[in-house]
Amino acid sequence: MSTIAAKASKGPIKLGFVGLSADGWASMALGPSLLDPQVRERYRLVAIATTNETSAKASARKYSELFGHEIKAYHNVDALAADPDVEFVAISVSPAHHNNIVPKVIARGKPFFLEWQPGKGIEDTKTFAKLAREKGVESFIGVQGRQSNALKKIKRILETGTIGKLFSVNINLLFPREMNVLAPNCLERYAWVLEKDSDLNLVTALGHFLDNFTQVLGPLSRVSASGTTLFPTIFLVDNTTHEPTGKTVPSHFPDHITITGVLKDSGAWVTINLRLGHPSTPGRTQLLWEIDGEKGAVKLEDTRPMGAHINSHDPESIYLNGEKLVWSVKEDGEAFESPTPFLRSAWLEFLKGKEGGGYFMDIEEAVKHRELLQAIETSLFDGGRWIKL
Repeated sequence: MSTIAAKASKGPIKLGFVGLSADGWASMALGPSLLDPQVRERYRLVAIATTNETSAKASARKYSELFGHEIKAYHNVDALAADPDVEFVAISVSPAHHNNIVPKVIARGKPFFLEWQPGKGIEDTKTFAKLAREKGVESFIGVQGRQSNALKKIKRILETGTIGKLFSVNINLLFPREMNVLAPNCLERYAWVLEKDSDLNLVTALGHFLDNFTQVLGPLSRVSASGTTLFPTIFLVDNTTHEPTGKTVPSHFPDHITITGVLKDSGAWVTINLRLGHPSTPGRTQLLWEIDGEKGAVKLEDTRPMGAHINSHDPESIYLNGEKLVWSVKEDGEAFESPTPFLRSAWLEFLKGKEGGGYFMDIEEAVKHRELLQAIETSLFDGGRWIKL
């Protein structure tokens, strides 16, 4: 039994949270997921750390009211990690700051959750993995899309051989303009992402979807990528109104990318088209994922805005050989319509530990996943050169 599973068997895991403040993904999704009744039975939020004393106290007050018990406020990561009441540390801050936080948590021997992407660059991810391995610390990386029951259904269909030997996979994804991240519009609070050396770009953003892809279809044996820039100038917009501020930033990264590859297990040909910045007008493709086999085909489709984000809601339609499949909660489980159930499932899976069959990404898997993304990015800037994985 893993350390975290052993602790969980004795009662709720006492959680300290770095970065649970007033806005951002942590407050919009991770915080609410901890309020889910099933999660509250297994985790107890006991401490919060933010960048300054004022925001830490404000956040602690807010969540003390929501959870109905007192939560400690820290503005020092070392102090939170050293708190004997904290058994597990969740970290959701800019990847640029991970290197100042994760090693301190590992040094204290505390298991940790780390939001994707883990570290600014792949070398950070490798360092965290090495430190965790040496210290025997368990980890959990925030790519909750693999909890999708729709994807599990697709995987079952493929494993039964219903469509026969895989021949090809074609995927068309849209990250729409309404996201206001990357291009052509970007919220002012995310302007730092647009810096040339931020190591955050369209490929790293694809990390969530590519984890879904590999969980369903297995690894790629080789990969190539090419792209173009349709939005050379990025307009910064107000964080609240989303109106233009008049400020602009030059683009340093392609906003339209095509990834081609070959599946390791089946030899099937893969094409992924990723588009950024198109407005979500009626009829525009958000997600189209076609898997063709010798005996048939599976198709996933979502026409809703943000439909490509399977880590936030399950695809609205699944087709087998042209026939739309009826969703059965009894057979297929819940169809998730918001990030909360994805995260609920992920929090609970972590408590099983890897030895107990827990279905989650740890820091060792994150290294392998970032190697795939690095290969794609290398090819993208090297004329589409094929890279063996």
